[in-house]
Amino acid sequence: MEALPIETERLLLRQFAVEDAEDVFAIFSDEQTTLDCGGYHAFDAMDDEYRRLMQKFAGQMRYSIVEKETGRVVGVISMMDAERAVPGWELGIEIAPDARRNGFAREALAAVVEAYFAQTETVLFTGGHYAYNTASGELLKKLGFVYEGVEHKAMHHAERGPTDLVCYYLEKE
Repeated sequence: MEALPIETERLLLRQFAVEDAEDVFAIFSDEQTTLDCGGYHAFDAMDDEYRRLMQKFAGQMRYSIVEKETGRVVGVISMMDAERAVPGWELGIEIAPDARRNGFAREALAAVVEAYFAQTETVLFTGGHYAYNTASGELLKKLGFVYEGVEHKAMHHAERGPTDLVCYYLEKE
């Protein structure tokens, strides 16, 4: 499935493309972002490994979050099958360090949820965060997600080892 084109007042959300690799390097070269969002170390260079990852991303359900005013990709949303008994998506998001605290994450995720509930058979979204990354939990709660529980030692973190995952869901009304 290709990502639905979505537009908000400030953002254009479109299928991730290999051409976005340069803009998103600001995200994937930031150690704090990669550790907090994916539990892996940041990239040091746009090398072959990085290019292979960008190729992989382009073939997956991933959105590039483009700031309309500048045309710059300021974030990425990943969507994976939620693996539930109903049609649903697991969401993940990374925002460039210099683009944070502008409401882009909330605006982009809200738009994706609204579009998929309205235009597809989606009835459930899930999301989660490392137990220490409480800001991500606050964002999910602001979007109406409900606390579901903790998966003990569910994820491997490059610095912390096996780490708990705090889980949330949002169901279509």
